[in-house]
Amino acid sequence: MTSQTESRWQQLQRAGWMLWAATFAVLLAFAGVVPTLYARVVGLAGREGTVPWLANPAVVTIALALLVIAFGVHTVQQQRELHRALQALSNEEREREDSSVRLSELTALFQMSTSLQLHLRSDVILEIIVRRVVSTLKAQQASIMILEPDSGELVTRAAYGLEAEFSRGARKRIGEGIAGWVALRREAVVLGEQPPSTELGQHYKQNRAITSAISLPLTVGDRVIGVLNVNRINHHEPFGPAHLEMLRVFSEHIAAVIDRAEVLDRMDRRTEELEEVNTRLHEVNRMKDVFLGTASHELKTPLTSIMAYAELLEDHEGHLTRKQSREFVSSLRGEAQRLLALIEDILDLSRIESGRLAFHPRPMDFAEVVKGAIDSTQPLIRHYGVRVTSTFAPGLPRLTVDEMKMRQVVEHLIVNAVKFSPQGGTITLNAALDGACVRFEVHDDGPGVPPEQATHLFEMFGHEVSEATQARGGLGIGLHLVKRLSELHGGHVGVNSRPGKGSTFWVRLPVVAAVPVPPAGDAVADDDEEPRLAA
Repeated sequence: MTSQTESRWQQLQRAGWMLWAATFAVLLAFAGVVPTLYARVVGLAGREGTVPWLANPAVVTIALALLVIAFGVHTVQQQRELHRALQALSNEEREREDSSVRLSELTALFQMSTSLQLHLRSDVILEIIVRRVVSTLKAQQASIMILEPDSGELVTRAAYGLEAEFSRGARKRIGEGIAGWVALRREAVVLGEQPPSTELGQHYKQNRAITSAISLPLTVGDRVIGVLNVNRINHHEPFGPAHLEMLRVFSEHIAAVIDRAEVLDRMDRRTEELEEVNTRLHEVNRMKDVFLGTASHELKTPLTSIMAYAELLEDHEGHLTRKQSREFVSSLRGEAQRLLALIEDILDLSRIESGRLAFHPRPMDFAEVVKGAIDSTQPLIRHYGVRVTSTFAPGLPRLTVDEMKMRQVVEHLIVNAVKFSPQGGTITLNAALDGACVRFEVHDDGPGVPPEQATHLFEMFGHEVSEATQARGGLGIGLHLVKRLSELHGGHVGVNSRPGKGSTFWVRLPVVAAVPVPPAGDAVADDDEEPRLAA
């Protein structure tokens, strides 16, 4: 209460007390003092010379009573006027206090909306809004739900004081619950302790602790971007129209700030995605350059050999022995096959990526697939001077596979092991039943792979394109092709490796046709013996 208002209040109170004191004094005088004095005056003067009715005490008493009544009525009227003045003053003071509160609330919200301009991230902005609204409106719960255009759902992005089911991440469909109703109809509502009698009643949560609640849409233009919800819990004063109007004043501004922040967030995410794509493009370009350099070398080497052998045959035609001619032709065939294999690998990857790879699975003995792969890689095995042994578990079921594609898988695993095995090393091939799959392993005693590199071995150019790989030959796509072809068969690949302890590459293939075949023994391949699988 201001000093001026307090002074006026005290003056009105003093005036009221003075009026009652005067009334009491007049009543006392007329009731006792005045009649007594009148009687004495009349007695002293005698009855001679007086007006007859004046000498009558009854007449005088009645007249005095009328005067007292008139004065009393006047006093009551004046007291009523004083009471109305006091009531008006009280209402004025209450309105002034309410206005002051609303002004402070509006000021706080204005400061909040202004400070939001300093923040760019939507999560920060939403948290600021929720906490400031709770503080300003003396509420206990608040939440902001943002409309997801893709799903058409309201998702709680910021919350304060709410139960887990309504906290961050909670979802509501448009039209579901109070918030959904508000978003659908774009109408704000103020709810009290009792459920509303309208259609909102079916959505109203029966929480006895809620004194009142406000839910209003956040709109930008003709778009609803979200809903702001505020609850008072066990509060003596429910929300009223003034609180709703106060929030409505800044809701559009707050919505615009939120929408701007959401746009900036999307731009940031898009920028990050573009930066990531740009990084990948740089890496792809780097790998492309490496691949082109390696491919040109790998393709040029067999072509050079073919041309050299062709020139030798041409220059020495008629002078070569039958054995020499056979050796030259064998070398030509080997280099041509090597060139063809390189080209086929590239074409197969292209066909897989485009979905045009021909695939013809049928039930087969997996041991026969491995034997064919060992036979086709025999020249490389001899060249590097390594041994290849194979072991198959008894009763191994048939697998439904594409024979040529699965041979490619086994060949690439063998070639990879051969290239990274030391001179005279041993490569071990194992196949056994592993649950509902057949697990095929290729173990070498090469240098192994560090753990940080092992996870990238089956990526395009993940391992093979290196100085060591280039020295040993290869395009850097072999293990990636193994992965893709295995996936086409419903399997998956992996590696167990430690630096200095060698590596074990494995493929797990699902058993489709469980038809047992006779157990196979071991086969050994070295410089002097052709690899074979025991019957």
